[in-house]
Amino acid sequence: MTAKSRTASVSPAMNDHRMFDDGDADAQRSLAATGMDEGLRVLSYLISGVLCYGGLGWVGDHYLHTRFLLPIGIIVGAAFGVYVIIKRFGQGLDAVPTRSPAPGTTSAHPRVRRPSAGPDTTEGAS
Repeated sequence: MTAKSRTASVSPAMNDHRMFDDGDADAQRSLAATGMDEGLRVLSYLISGVLCYGGLGWVGDHYLHTRFLLPIGIIVGAAFGVYVIIKRFGQGLDAVPTRSPAPGTTSAHPRVRRPSAGPDTTEGAS
């Protein structure tokens, strides 16, 4: 085997390894970006609830010549924002929709099969 052929056979393997490392870093950046996106989305729900309902309270105070609707609107907006955040993001990974397991499976996942009760016939039984 010549040095040129050895290098030719090693080069693709090195490139594949390098692509895996870069992909792993990209996956970590993607996870960090996803977390940042969710955090900003949560913050925007909270701020928009306060601004929308506070604005409605301010309009109500302005036209009805009162002084109590703005604080009530701010509080209701914050509460509604928290409600929307819990409704959208409160379901963690534990809250996967449940369904009854299919016959012959150990879980609701269709590819998980129970081991057979009979003798093992896959290996060369004598």
